[in-house]
Amino acid sequence: MLPLSQTAGYAVLALSCLEDPGGDPALVQDVAARTGIPRAYLSKLMNSLAHKGLIKAKRGNKGGVILAQPAGEISLDVIADAVDGEAWRNGCLLGFSSCSDERGCPTHAFWKEERERIHAHLKQNTLADIARFERSSRTWRLMDSLLPDSVSP
Repeated sequence: MLPLSQTAGYAVLALSCLEDPGGDPALVQDVAARTGIPRAYLSKLMNSLAHKGLIKAKRGNKGGVILAQPAGEISLDVIADAVDGEAWRNGCLLGFSSCSDERGCPTHAFWKEERERIHAHLKQNTLADIARFERSSRTWRLMDSLLPDSVSP
């Protein structure tokens, strides 16, 4: 069992497509095409991320979504918290609802330590790191070649 949801992964991937404040807003439909995330699902996710203050949405001509702060200042744990809440940091590896420091399951000590390592790693990595990785990948370049020129970063 992984501590982060698929939605958190989608959020990281989608946000990595967006430009820093002052850049050009991206259309949600273009982000969906680039990432393969279903458009309706992504629209709801982007709305939620806007309410959490991670992105800004602009309506009308030249509208779209853009990061609310530079990608280098958005750590992955902030995105995970925005999507999954802080509960992802406390879940039991075996899925027991009553697992705690006071009454832990057989994997509690191990999983608590691993969760802390995961959280520290997510805090150290930013959206800029993900964007660099995605933009350098073969798949990303292939997707860019299939999109209209106005969509490419």
